[in-house]
Amino acid sequence: MRSLILAAVLAAPALSQIMTGSISGRVEDPGGLAIPEASVSVTHLATGRERTTMTGMTGEFTLTGLDPGEYRLTVRKQGFKQVERTGIVLPAGMLLSAGTITLEIGQIAESVTVTAERGAIVQTVSAERSGVITGTQLENLQILGRNVPSLVGLLPGVVMISEAAGLDRGTTFSALGNRRTQNQITVDGLPGTDHGNNFEFKLQQSVDSVAEVRILLSNYQAEYGNAAGATVEMVLKSGTREFHGLGSYFKRHEQFNANNFFNNRLGVPKPRYRYNTWTYNLGGPVTIPRLFNRNRDKMFFFWSQEFWPRKDSFTSTFTVPTELERRGDFSQTLDVNNRLVVIRDPFANNQPFPGNVIPPARVDPNGAALLNFFVKPNFFDRNISGGNYNYVWTTETSSPKSAHTLKVDYNFTPMDIVYVTFAAYSEKNEGFTQMPGWQESWPQYFRVFKAGNKGLAARYTKVVSPTVSNEFHFGWFTNPETMQSPPEELRRNSREAVGFKAGQFFPQNNKYNLIPNATFGGVPGAAELNINGRFPIDDPYHSLTWTDKLSVVRGPHTLKFGFLYDWYMLGRGPNATQFGAFNFGRNVNNPLDTGWAYANAALGVFNTYTESSAIPYFNVRSSRLEWFAQDNWRLTKRLTLDAGIRVSRFVPIHDRDNRVSAFFLHRYDPAKAPALIAPARVGNVRVGVHPVTGQTYPEALIGAIAPGVGEPFNGMVLGGTDASLPKYFLKNRGWHWGPRIGFALDPFGTGKTSIRGGFGIFYEQVAQNQWSPFVNQPPLVQTPQVYYGRIATLLSSAGFLFPTNATSVDPEGHVPTTMNFSFSIQRNVGFGTVVDVGYAGNVGRHLLWSRALNAVPYGTHFRPEAIDPTTNRPYPAAFLRPVRGWNNITQLEHASSSNYHSLQVSANRRFQQGLQFGFAWTWSKTMNYGDEDGNGVSPFIPIRVWNYGLASYDRTHVVKINWIYDLPAPKWDHPLASALLRGWQLTGITTFQSGAPTGVGFSTTTAIDITGSPTEGARVVVTGDPVLPKSQRTFARFFRTEVFKLPAVGTWGNAARTQFRGPGINNWDISAIKNFRLRESMRLQWRCEAYNVFNHTQFSGVNATARFDAQGNQVNPLFGQMSSARSARILQLALRFVF
Repeated sequence: MRSLILAAVLAAPALSQIMTGSISGRVEDPGGLAIPEASVSVTHLATGRERTTMTGMTGEFTLTGLDPGEYRLTVRKQGFKQVERTGIVLPAGMLLSAGTITLEIGQIAESVTVTAERGAIVQTVSAERSGVITGTQLENLQILGRNVPSLVGLLPGVVMISEAAGLDRGTTFSALGNRRTQNQITVDGLPGTDHGNNFEFKLQQSVDSVAEVRILLSNYQAEYGNAAGATVEMVLKSGTREFHGLGSYFKRHEQFNANNFFNNRLGVPKPRYRYNTWTYNLGGPVTIPRLFNRNRDKMFFFWSQEFWPRKDSFTSTFTVPTELERRGDFSQTLDVNNRLVVIRDPFANNQPFPGNVIPPARVDPNGAALLNFFVKPNFFDRNISGGNYNYVWTTETSSPKSAHTLKVDYNFTPMDIVYVTFAAYSEKNEGFTQMPGWQESWPQYFRVFKAGNKGLAARYTKVVSPTVSNEFHFGWFTNPETMQSPPEELRRNSREAVGFKAGQFFPQNNKYNLIPNATFGGVPGAAELNINGRFPIDDPYHSLTWTDKLSVVRGPHTLKFGFLYDWYMLGRGPNATQFGAFNFGRNVNNPLDTGWAYANAALGVFNTYTESSAIPYFNVRSSRLEWFAQDNWRLTKRLTLDAGIRVSRFVPIHDRDNRVSAFFLHRYDPAKAPALIAPARVGNVRVGVHPVTGQTYPEALIGAIAPGVGEPFNGMVLGGTDASLPKYFLKNRGWHWGPRIGFALDPFGTGKTSIRGGFGIFYEQVAQNQWSPFVNQPPLVQTPQVYYGRIATLLSSAGFLFPTNATSVDPEGHVPTTMNFSFSIQRNVGFGTVVDVGYAGNVGRHLLWSRALNAVPYGTHFRPEAIDPTTNRPYPAAFLRPVRGWNNITQLEHASSSNYHSLQVSANRRFQQGLQFGFAWTWSKTMNYGDEDGNGVSPFIPIRVWNYGLASYDRTHVVKINWIYDLPAPKWDHPLASALLRGWQLTGITTFQSGAPTGVGFSTTTAIDITGSPTEGARVVVTGDPVLPKSQRTFARFFRTEVFKLPAVGTWGNAARTQFRGPGINNWDISAIKNFRLRESMRLQWRCEAYNVFNHTQFSGVNATARFDAQGNQVNPLFGQMSSARSARILQLALRFVF
């Protein structure tokens, strides 16, 4: 059995064919003197390909451009015995040292065979920090979603941010403290990460089609670029001289699983949870008997398919209007403290409505139509809900997915080899929720989402001479997305069917006449009306990549030169408020506010209404050009120097037709600022008045831009119209120089110890999504915002412009830069185990953040001139902003930074003698100003105080242990015992991880203007250490809730970004595998995979939102209580046939 498994282990890397590496070494005589001009050849066992070179004057040799896999190395020299070394396993892309090979004096016909120590690789010729997920791990370790990127977390320095439960795009991670957008994942060299957001991997492949995965973390050579963080190289299998294949079926079902902690607490049964995964593959030679490829060494193929006919369920809780509230009756409406919510009449001096009931005659029919569109409550136990929800919803979704792979390798000659890979991944999602990135809280409309992702990678390797080789690579990737709803769903959500008869400003944009979106702020857990602005979707995506690498060996120097050109286009649209959007939420500054969002809707009054004048479309184009030069220089037989430079030039992201606009403060002329229609009273009637002409307007037009005064789009610039600005608003900053330098020292010359260190500079291009606002703002698209109005008089403001939001950008446009550095010691400690202890760190500079240019300063509301005399409340925000005529102005700036420092310890034993294991411990700290591109920073408070802190993905300690153990066979030879007890394996992954940094927010039971600003919020006041000793933490009290207080009016609190760490992870995933040998090269495998095998409840979230009453008392009964948990035990069963 062990020999069978070992053969499978070695076959996995042998099947891969894309990231080439090198094998180097030194040939000596018994006295330690170099042997020049010795013939050195290596043979790739799976395909029979052979490469030969000669040693130089120092006895050293290097063979570059080698495919990963198992090799046999042969050294010949007249007057010496031939040496043959077997069992040399070259991982993808690795610079592998074969060490010193000593030739014994004798006849060349005599041969000495040496077997290399499998897997015990000490990196003595490269400074890079990298890791390999081997074929053994891919085949045997449990991967719940069969999602290959999930295994990246086995390496030190990696924190998993999210992990997909299936073959989809949901797995993201941070490597060495970098943002999730700074990583890159490739398939046979083809980039598969979405340029739109820079973190979704959209070319998923079956784990059974992947030979191995190489992860480059830091200090890697100049030939690798295209990302400032980690580069994950998925190497697909190829055919070999023999036919190999498999077929398998994996099954998950809710009957196998334990129920979630909170489902048990709520009395909710286990939700539907069904995954049925079918996969098969076949690889081998392409041959026509007696006509083509008779020796099976010319052409090979590999074909793989995997199918996920997935059905799943999703449970959520939310609040919807009660039967009484839909009629305007709020006599039984309670807050989370079981106190009556008082509904006030804004048209009767804010006196409470008698009986807390809006008279039927005053109920607005359009507002009531929106309330009646919601489902009706079905959960009434406030002892459990705490008043935070009244509806529990479980829905089923259908989301079939599939992955397809075809790979062909062709040896035109031993010196000319072509590899072609076609990879495809398709998904279809049908349901009310769980669309990619969209998770609505209630069943508003049924959707069908489709993505058909395809990629083609072609590589041509030319061996010019034993010391010169060239690799040319071409890649094409397409990722179109569509989403539609069935006609009956569109009709159900139409204004006509709902009974919403109020018009809209730009009805021509609402193709399906759908109801407006609506939010209900202040109602705990309120469901929203939300049809995404991109609906319907029909978005194309194409990218093209060309690379070329020339390798030259000159004595102790291994030189590489090359370039990369990457071009992509995508379409994004419409991303507009085309249906209109009401905000019925509570607002202390809204003179029409009743004190409760549902009452506002019932009365027909709103806080804001927004709607776009046009439907924009972003026709994105961008590209980059990079070239590199590097030298792996063997200074002495113990010391190697890695030196290189990668030079990058980026074309800024832009629209093909330059149909973009941006706000620039230096182009804003205060003398031409538009005026706003001001509030006034004519008798007892509140009206708007033109500040210049004195003309009066209906109250709904208060805050609109007064006609004939100033320039309504003052400060906006259309793309390509201002010679003082770059064509695409961002400077093309020319060539960026990224040096890489490192060393590797073999201090004892035995190949068993390595001291390594290095430094590198890396660049990245920001995701396209950050630039989408530039096609969606004036004058191309206007999104007027009406404040404090009534649904019944909404159209009276039609034809008037209101101040709208705008996006700006700092034209300096620095390119985000990461500098990483490390120092480590590796040691082969015996037993096939290599231990690595090291420091790794990096700093990020010029990362993207956003700054508010038009925020209202703290305390503004407390100044007498800020009070509207017609309401005795502060003016709307548009009257108080420093840049008159605009609402929020968000400026994107490449000014953020981050830093990461870590101690990393790992121990790895590759599979031999029935055992493989990996251990990784990272002790680290990540600090930054924001976790994502475009995170905002305070415009008034020093950002070092307000925004700098622990990253959300900072984890002080992360320990990952994985193992594969081939249980010993019984010693007695009994047929029944052999059948039952032979062929068993145990595999597992254990995780111990610190909790995530968590910050405390707050709300109030009554509307309180704390900061005196409509745009700037406050944080809680922290009066002591909130962290409880572990022995005192309970389900209901995870931290000291009593140390958090309501900030005083006129202050902004003193809390930092985070105050405590949430629950950590203590998780064990274990599999039992039984192999049945059918023939020497054929086996049947049964496996049972248990995730969270001990069903240990692992809480993942805490209710960290305090709620204060008017006296400053904390009244949220759930504050400090556990709010979510990781999955309970999940079982997955599988049956596999392998030959």
